[in-house]
This record gives sequence, C-alpha cells and structure tokens, in this order.
Amino acid sequence: MKSSSKLTIRFILYFILFYLFIIIGTIGSIVAFFFYISGNTGNDIHLFDGFEFEDEIIKEKNSYKLSDYLIEQAEDNSGQLYLVNNTMKVLDYTGETCELCNMTKEEILALDTKGLHTWKLSNHYLLFVPKSPLEPLFKKINMEWTATASFSSSLQKELEKHNISVELYDERWKRETLFGDSKPLVHLPDIVQNNSDIFEQKEWLSAKSLSDGSTLVARMPNDYYQPFEEHFNKGMLMLIFFFVVFHIILLIGIILLSFGISNRFVRPIVYILSRIGKLAKFDYNKSIDERIHHKKTGKLKRKYKLFQPIDDSIDNLTNRLAYNERQIKRAEQLREEWITGLSHDLKTPLSSIYGYSTMLSSSDYNWSPEETREFAATMREKANYMDALIQDLTYTYQLKNKAVQLSLEKVDLAKWLAQFQDDQVTVQTSGNVIIEADKLLLYRIIENIVGNAKKHTPAGTPIKITAWEENFSVILSVKDYGSGIPQEDLDNLFERYYRGTNTTDDLNGTGLGLAITKQLIDMHNAEIDVLSNEGGTEFKLRFGKANNFKDMEGGI
Repeated sequence: MKSSSKLTIRFILYFILFYLFIIIGTIGSIVAFFFYISGNTGNDIHLFDGFEFEDEIIKEKNSYKLSDYLIEQAEDNSGQLYLVNNTMKVLDYTGETCELCNMTKEEILALDTKGLHTWKLSNHYLLFVPKSPLEPLFKKINMEWTATASFSSSLQKELEKHNISVELYDERWKRETLFGDSKPLVHLPDIVQNNSDIFEQKEWLSAKSLSDGSTLVARMPNDYYQPFEEHFNKGMLMLIFFFVVFHIILLIGIILLSFGISNRFVRPIVYILSRIGKLAKFDYNKSIDERIHHKKTGKLKRKYKLFQPIDDSIDNLTNRLAYNERQIKRAEQLREEWITGLSHDLKTPLSSIYGYSTMLSSSDYNWSPEETREFAATMREKANYMDALIQDLTYTYQLKNKAVQLSLEKVDLAKWLAQFQDDQVTVQTSGNVIIEADKLLLYRIIENIVGNAKKHTPAGTPIKITAWEENFSVILSVKDYGSGIPQEDLDNLFERYYRGTNTTDDLNGTGLGLAITKQLIDMHNAEIDVLSNEGGTEFKLRFGKANNFKDMEGGI
C-alpha cells in the first residue's frame, strides 16, 4: 500500500474514533439523565404492563404465589396486590390481611377506591388496591370526635407519632385546628383531586362530612412524595453538569489528539523538511533525531514506520546527489587536467617548431643543407604529432556524441588476428571464435592495446594474443610480460585523455589511445577488464558470439 493511502487511512481512523467518542458521550448523557429521572421519581405500578408481571407468578403444585418482586412493588406503591381468577377468587395476596377475601360480589362491584388497577394475565388477573396509611387512623379520629368532640390520650400519642394534623371546617370553610401543627389551608378541590399517584401527593388527606354541615379533615405527610418537577430540574442540572464536564473532557481529548497527531505526523514531516533543506544547502550528512529514530540502528521508530519509504527515498536522493557532486568535482578536475595536459602537449611541439623556425630565419648563421634538412624533419615530426593529437581529440568527441557508425560483419578471429603476429607478438585461438564487429574499429582497438604494450615494456618483451569461447561469449586477451602498471595509473587508465609528455618524450602516440579504445569497446557492447601485477599486464575483452550479438548500430 502506498504511503499516501496509509496516511489517509490513519487520519480517517483518528476522526472516526473522535466521532465515536462524541456519540458515546452524547448517548451516555441522555441515558444518565433518563436513568436519574426514572430512578428518583418513584416506581409507579400503574405504568407497568401485564406482560411484565407474567413471570412473577410462581406456580407451586396446585397453588399460585406472588413473587418477592411483586410484594416489593405493592409496598413501594402503598397498596396490596391480589391474584384472582375469573370468578374473583383470591389465589394469593400481599400484606397481612385479605380485605377482598370476605367481600361479596356486590361489595366488590361497588369498590371505588382511587388508584385501583387491574391487569389481565394469560390465565389470571392481577388487582392492585391502594391503601392509604391514614385511613385506619381516620376511622378512629372520626369515631372519637363524633362521640365526644375530643381525642383520647392514646389516640393523641398515635397522631403525634405519625405527625397527623386534624382540622375542622365549617360550612363557610373556615378552619379550626383540632390537633397538630397548623398547616396551609386545604380546599375542597384538594380533597377531591387527591389522585392515585402517590408520588405526586405531598400529604395524605382523609375527610368526612359531619351531620352539622362541617367537615372533618385529617392530614398526614406522604413519605412516598417524589415530585417529578423537582427531580426533573435536578436531572436537568445534572445533564448540564455532565454536558459541561463531557465537553471539557472532549476539549482535553482534542488537545491530546492534536498532540498525538503532531507527534505522529508533524514531527517526522518537520524532520523530512529539515533534510530537504540541508540538501538545498548541499549538506549531505544525515541527521539523526533520537525522538523518532532508534539510537542503535538509526531506523525510524515503529510508530513512524509510515514515513520509512520517504526517509529511504531521501537517503537514496542524498547518496545520488553526493555521488553526482563528487562526479562533477572529478569531471571538473579531469577537465582542468585535460586542458593542462592538452596545453602542454600542444605547447611542447609548438616550442620546438618555433625554436627551429627562428633558427632558420636568423641571418646570424649560415646553416648547411644537412642541418636545414634536420631542422625541417624535426618540425615536420612535431607538426605530424600535433595533427594526430587534434585528430584523436576530434575522434573522441565524435565517439562521445555517437557520430561514428558501426559497420558490423562477422569476424573469424582465428584468421583475422594473424595480421598482428610478428617476432614479439604471438597469436593463439581455440574453438569457434567468431564475433560480429566493425573490422576497422576492431583493428584500432587491438592496435592500440598491442602498441601500448610494446611502448611500455622493454624491447623484445613477449606479447600474447589469445581468443577462446567461454559460455555464450568470446574472450580476446592481450597479455604482456612486462613490469606491470602502477595502481594509481591503473585506476585512471581509461580516463586520462592526455599524455603529459615533455620535450624529451618520445612522441609516438597522442596519449588518447586507451580512452578511444574504451569508447570503441563500449560501442561494440563489449566489456574490458585490466589485470596487472609484477608479472605483466593483461587486457581481457569479452564479446558476444556472432549469433548472440545484438546490433547496437550507432553506438551505445
């Protein structure tokens, strides 16, 4: 996978993770809000459906039993649950007494208790009958007040224990507190609207109209009172608080994510840009940032592996640019050496020509015919050398610019090499040594190598030319048995385009022979290796066989 694709996937994963974090936080806020509201506004049994109670009916042989969960629900809603069949026969109930068990059908039909609720189950019915904790005491209150217009000490203690207040309202609804603390005035609609939702009732109310037109009212605090508005407001405050905290955490998460992205992506990018900046300043030394590189290996750490191909590419580019700069400097050095050598090679014969021409033109001396011919011969020799040097220079540029065309033909080396054999040179071939080459250029290659061997070895030193087959190639070897070539000269054997002679040097050759030889060998798509030691020097050329040779017309 490409680095750009990996980088894109990384960013997508980061932002998906960030998006999921927001979604989870939002859903968590909403769930926490409703959980708080539902958990603090009471567990109203009237809101349940029948199917929720199906599994709470326990069958034991031929009887049925209400589960502990239903018993708890009845207690939490201040009432009793009855399990009855189709004929209203009570199968089980909660609480200590069974008020429905002794009721007649008429009494059950006349039952008009507020908050009465019935659920139809698969085989039975479940009946909830709310029970006000004030009702049993209110019967005593009504009985004693009707009989004596007062309350007994035992009843007063019981009223005080449950914090019950008793009030008497006349026909005009003026209030007289008979027992307990004075509380806000209660109105007749408050008594009528005393609904079944025990969690919304601040207090229990029981009232009885007396024969004189007055109304006896008892009031008792409701321990089940959990107003929805109060808990809703608290829930909203909690939601706002959770929202603020969540967004603070979200902001911190964004900051940390930004630092993480910066650490994962910005830091290596800055490092890469710094390396590119160093390249622009021709600084090829690789800098190691220990924050993103391993100390020992120098490789990028695992979390930065995404940028490894880029770092490797910059390494390759750095090495290439450094190599190119070295080559440029070397080429510049060679050019300067070439110009210096060329100037020297041209200046030396010109000095001789100028000196002899000055001598001949001088009127101070009378030169003999023999001396004049000698001077003229020297001048012609120097001129011929300069002409050969210029021709060789021109030829090297023609080869470099591919201006020399190959005229390929099959050459049987076993016969063709015989022309180089003499008292000093021996030729030996074996096998089918046929190559495809330009005969004129091949002649120049062998002539240059053989001539170079004769020139740089003592007179009479044996030179051996050998040709043989090797795999799919033909090897052509020219070996002399001289003292060898120094390593410094061997390293630059084909790069020295000048001879560097002086006035006393033998001017046979221009010093460009081996450079031209290398170019001609390259044109033939051949290879050349030079092996030299104290026992002599061997030039080994490797050509393709005639049937394997690829025509490279126009050079390479």
